[in-house]
Amino acid sequence: MIGNNFHRVYISFGSNKGRRLENIIISLKEIEVQLGRIEKISNLYLTKSWGFKSRDFYNGCLILITKFSPSIVLRKIKSIENSLGRVKSFNGKYFSREIDIDILFFDDLIINSQELKIPHKQMHKRKFVLIPMLDLSPELIHPVSKHSISQLLNKSNDELEVRKIKNDKYYIPFWDKYSFISIEGNIGVGKTTLSKSFKSHFNVELLNENFKKNPFLIEFYQNPRKFSLKAEKFFLKDRVNQINSHFLISKNTKTISDFWIGKSLVFAKNNLSKGSFEKFIKNFEKHNSNLRAPEIIIYLKQTTSQLKKQIIKRGRSFEMDISNEYLNSISNEYELIFSKKNNFILIALEPEEVLKLKKEQAQENLYRRLII
Repeated sequence: MIGNNFHRVYISFGSNKGRRLENIIISLKEIEVQLGRIEKISNLYLTKSWGFKSRDFYNGCLILITKFSPSIVLRKIKSIENSLGRVKSFNGKYFSREIDIDILFFDDLIINSQELKIPHKQMHKRKFVLIPMLDLSPELIHPVSKHSISQLLNKSNDELEVRKIKNDKYYIPFWDKYSFISIEGNIGVGKTTLSKSFKSHFNVELLNENFKKNPFLIEFYQNPRKFSLKAEKFFLKDRVNQINSHFLISKNTKTISDFWIGKSLVFAKNNLSKGSFEKFIKNFEKHNSNLRAPEIIIYLKQTTSQLKKQIIKRGRSFEMDISNEYLNSISNEYELIFSKKNNFILIALEPEEVLKLKKEQAQENLYRRLII
């Protein structure tokens, strides 16, 4: 199911120049980086060139989930083509190309502008498009002809051979490889803001920590010695319950979260006495033994002075008196826990990188680091 502000787009791709498979894989990665989440991908097919004589094409299709409008999707696709050396034809003739990416369908829209025609005007004539589309959605209805993909293929007069050469595992979409990512870092670093950017770009589930539910949080800041153990126990139990409830139906639900269960150890070690912390570790290990774990953690680093500015700016009264020493100590604990061997991929962003994350280009650069 896609959100109200997202679109389902069917896209075809092909290459017959240079390293064909490599060209396609680079393009698919950039589609995810720049446009959104690839929901499904077809098998890869070998096809004779259509409309001219040249080297055989590698062809396929995909389903893209994107927040962008048709015109922006087109612009970004052309940018991806250009980055791989695609040269535009000015005489209307077909020619060899490093990559060819076309929009076939965009939701059920019918667009007939000078720059963009949707559905694609030639797709019903081309078996190298229809056969990969059959992998994706054989019952999809063409909004103009009112025929399904299966019917269009049966009606096609295209006699060019289309031969499957690879199954759909030649490229596994990012969120099929890594379905759970957590964002971590010190108080006020921007975890929730970044998690919302991921949801906005990829249309994945958002899991934000329920810190407001903790009845001991405000009392902890007022009297740490008295309320630290109660606060940390509540946080641990609530974090475990949140994660378990979220993944109750499927462990492969595509999710971005603004917390990692390991943060309980970071804060408990800082806030509890040595004896209480040793008991807390045993409780943590008991709860964490079968808990769904993220495949990737994005660790946001930040200077203490900048954290203080951001904490003041967001205006939570109980946080206003957090000391520099406390923030330094938490940062040190994060550095220590992430320096150890872990069973997840760690992506650490330096303070200057974190500050740029409000800009789309910086977010794309982060996605590019993930989608390697």
